[in-house]
Amino acid sequence: MIRFVSSIIFIFFASVLIWFVVSNTQDATLRLAILAPEGLVQPMAIWIIATCVVSFVLGVLFVWVQASSRRSALRKANRSLNKTQDDLDRLRADMVDREAEIVRLEEQIAALKTIDQPVEEVQLQPLPAI
Repeated sequence: MIRFVSSIIFIFFASVLIWFVVSNTQDATLRLAILAPEGLVQPMAIWIIATCVVSFVLGVLFVWVQASSRRSALRKANRSLNKTQDDLDRLRADMVDREAEIVRLEEQIAALKTIDQPVEEVQLQPLPAI
């Protein structure tokens, strides 16, 4: 919906610009004190189009510069997310290893219970620190 509305607004302003350029076909003189003191004579349509192009380029440049802080914040957030995902993958792998160790120890306990000695006399090995 927003694209549709912005397209309608763009078409309106482009139509007004084209109408203005077509309506003003007489020559216009641009005098620049240092570069062209005698003046540059061109049709007014060229000056209007040149002004629009320069304004567009300057607008794009200003928006790009203002968005640089957001781009750097996004890069920082992406780096943090990637680091967190790597930590999560490492912890999941560690958890799988610990679960395998638990299964192995449960099998050892089950094997010890089948021996003909009471369970109270079985000496369990201490687990390594977590």
